[in-house]
Amino acid sequence: MSAHRPRSVRWATALLACIALVVSCSAAYAQSPAPAVSAPTRPAPVRSVHPRVMVALVFGQSNAGNWGENRRVAGPRVFNFFRGRYERARDPLPGANGNGGSVWTRLGDKLIAARLYDRVVFVPASISATEIAQWAPGGLLHEDLLRNVREARQARLVFTHLLWHQGESDAALGTSAEDYQRRFLAMLSAIRALGVDAPVFVAVATRCGQYPPNEAIRAAQLGLVNPALGIFAGPDTDRLGPEYRHDGCHLSDRGLDAHAEMWLQVIRDHLDGKPPGASTHTVERNGGE
Repeated sequence: MSAHRPRSVRWATALLACIALVVSCSAAYAQSPAPAVSAPTRPAPVRSVHPRVMVALVFGQSNAGNWGENRRVAGPRVFNFFRGRYERARDPLPGANGNGGSVWTRLGDKLIAARLYDRVVFVPASISATEIAQWAPGGLLHEDLLRNVREARQARLVFTHLLWHQGESDAALGTSAEDYQRRFLAMLSAIRALGVDAPVFVAVATRCGQYPPNEAIRAAQLGLVNPALGIFAGPDTDRLGPEYRHDGCHLSDRGLDAHAEMWLQVIRDHLDGKPPGASTHTVERNGGE
């Protein structure tokens, strides 16, 4: 009988059957548990690895060079740069004269241990028995000093500190405070002209051998401090008496360590924004100070 149904009836019957099937499937899907959908995962942040690098021009005379009692090899993250060579810092440092130890290999390790920097690079320019006039424009060492700075910049080293330790020769020669300051500022101006705007730290250094601390040069060094010009106070190494010096002038191992500790405190205070001398560093003396 169904074979004789009109075509319209057959199509209606088929349509009703399809609708029933769709409704049945929808009901079954509604009763089934929803599939688990994981939350979209956020990619882990990409952290740029830019280690904190200190690059310091370390310049002056013998106690900024290799005239300490014993040599030392710095740790694996402390480097020396001179004449295009970048290598692990080991005494005697190229770029400074003398065949002994330096304060810088010790300072570098202290800076790393204190977690102030991830790497330290020293660019030495220190010659014994030199006066400020030799480092100033027109002086015998001025162009070599600028060459060291240029070569470091050409190697893409960005100076963060200029550490100046000199004055013992001028104390012995009787250089006036005015001449000392004028020559220092001329030297610094020439360095600044090469695009170096790093702060410079001026140590108070006049004691050597038979020559006691010189008040005129001390006043000149202290008077150079001018934060507006990027000039800050360095350590007062005149406080390191004969018991810290293996020959009356140059530092013993104990003196080198005390000297390095002084520089560490100066650099730490500057990073912390503290005024010079805010943190005290006691120099132990035999019998006290």
